[in-house]
Amino acid sequence: MFKKYIYLFVNLLLLIPGIIFVYSYAYNYIDKDVLLLEKKSTALDEMKDIYTIITNLQKIRGLSNIEETSIGIFDAIEELEKENYKIADKLHNTRVSKILSRHPKGTIADFQSYTSDIEALLLIYKLTAYNAHLTLNSDIKEFLLSKSVTNRLPYIAEYFARIRGLASSVHDHKLDKNVKLQIENQLYMIEELLKNAQEMRYFSNANVIDTLIKTQEKEIQYITNEIINKKTITLSGLEIFNNITRNIEFINKLYYKNMKELSNYYQTNIEKKEFIKLLIVFICIISIITVILINLFYFSKIQKYIKKVEHLNIVDPMTGLYNRRFLENFIEKLISQAQRQEDPITILMIDIDFFKKVNDTYGHDVGDRVITTVAEVLQKSIRKSDLAIRYGGEEFMLLLHSANHKDAYKIAQKIKDSFESIEFHSNNEESFHKTLSIGISEFPKDADSIWECIKLADKALYVAKTTGRNKIVTYSKDM
Repeated sequence: MFKKYIYLFVNLLLLIPGIIFVYSYAYNYIDKDVLLLEKKSTALDEMKDIYTIITNLQKIRGLSNIEETSIGIFDAIEELEKENYKIADKLHNTRVSKILSRHPKGTIADFQSYTSDIEALLLIYKLTAYNAHLTLNSDIKEFLLSKSVTNRLPYIAEYFARIRGLASSVHDHKLDKNVKLQIENQLYMIEELLKNAQEMRYFSNANVIDTLIKTQEKEIQYITNEIINKKTITLSGLEIFNNITRNIEFINKLYYKNMKELSNYYQTNIEKKEFIKLLIVFICIISIITVILINLFYFSKIQKYIKKVEHLNIVDPMTGLYNRRFLENFIEKLISQAQRQEDPITILMIDIDFFKKVNDTYGHDVGDRVITTVAEVLQKSIRKSDLAIRYGGEEFMLLLHSANHKDAYKIAQKIKDSFESIEFHSNNEESFHKTLSIGISEFPKDADSIWECIKLADKALYVAKTTGRNKIVTYSKDM
């Protein structure tokens, strides 16, 4: 027998630390990487939606700046607005929705107002990337790809979009000097961004990068020669808009290509790390099986202790009150003790009025706060000898020792008034109050069985709820 324990001790000393090390360190380490990659992948999808809203807003800004308006232009703006609101609804991003709401559907704002909104959206776009740690990369390819879609291509496209909007405002074949100066400033910003575009050669085809640079240089030359340096501009605002749009669409094509490569990079790495996690789980299972086989003799005893622990699971985790399991397991013992001492027990059945409306209107997290608040009020209102139980859902029970109907009614009134005075706040800072309905019965005055008294208290509660709620009803035989 002694040797058996030595063998058990040696095996546990070797295997259990190994399981803890493999599972807690290796698995969690890999899992953190997977979670980060999944977070980045999710952020990419959100960024693409925000970017689509930005590109649509850029088009709206340019179209609304064209001097020669037409029904076609207004129809195009309306379609772009509809698409933006549809994407915003899918995003569930209050900041994006708030920005779009600055200009209700069918209203046209000035150039600077649209530009301010786009700048705000670009900031949200970058914050989405930063919050997902998109810019924290261990791989050069991931680093350059994320940099291109976060800090470079969207801003090149935006500066060209600003030029498009400014240049499309041509009036009588002329542009204001101040407008031309603004266009020159945007060209300078584009040239600065293009100087660093060479680094994208590390992850992309060199021909693609050369095409990008040459295309942008050609577009810059076109804008310089045909718009800035010409006193009289031969093209109409719509023609200028369409010409520059083709170049922006080329930039966007490269943007989505890089986005796709980055997304594929994350998905590939997630699959690799998930496979490693499966290997770790397999090793853990083998180790656990080994431990089970070694400790099989002691398994039955462990099971007995587990059952004892389960019997102690009598507390509601949300409120800290006793739960219904406690009532079912220990009520007879409590009643026997009360009968020996000849003490009456008064039962209060308590229900939150229109609780479902709280969950439906404000969400389950607010509903949970209401429930925990009821529990706090009950615990503060009763004595140490009394018991508070969460009977189920939004229904609670109090067992008051040595209390008759009159005493119980005072306690019930105190509970009802205290709870009714509490102001709750939703996640949107909307305030509201809730009320309680309470039914009372006394054991053994109303019935010889405690369970029958519980039913009678529940019947009194039912009367309270069906006769207007927010009231206390004591059971009587005429119910």
